[in-house]
Amino acid sequence: MSISHSASADQLEGSLRVLRTEDLGQALNLATENIDGWISMLRASGDAAHATIAADLVKLKGFLSGTDVNPISDVLQTLAEHINSFVDNANPRFINSLDELSKALTDVARKLQLARDAQNS
Repeated sequence: MSISHSASADQLEGSLRVLRTEDLGQALNLATENIDGWISMLRASGDAAHATIAADLVKLKGFLSGTDVNPISDVLQTLAEHINSFVDNANPRFINSLDELSKALTDVARKLQLARDAQNS
């Protein structure tokens, strides 16, 4: 089963909204909801690459309830790399959004690493 274009577009926009949210409490609630939607959609596709991303999202969801930013940062960076690998073969309609999502995930991962480093010094 393939992922529908409208469902993909909705999930992508939802992810970008979460990453643009300044309120961390609201972002966490939105992220959990968005992650659940991605997991369901990716698992339903039956694609092995999608299953790998879904597994990373399950890890991320578990890490979000903790206080250690290291695994969150690591998983966000891994997800950014996975998404970036899809960009070249993506539907042209989604290339810009996928690229933006990959960059936003990398940016959040870096910010978490910087915050951690500042806290440890």
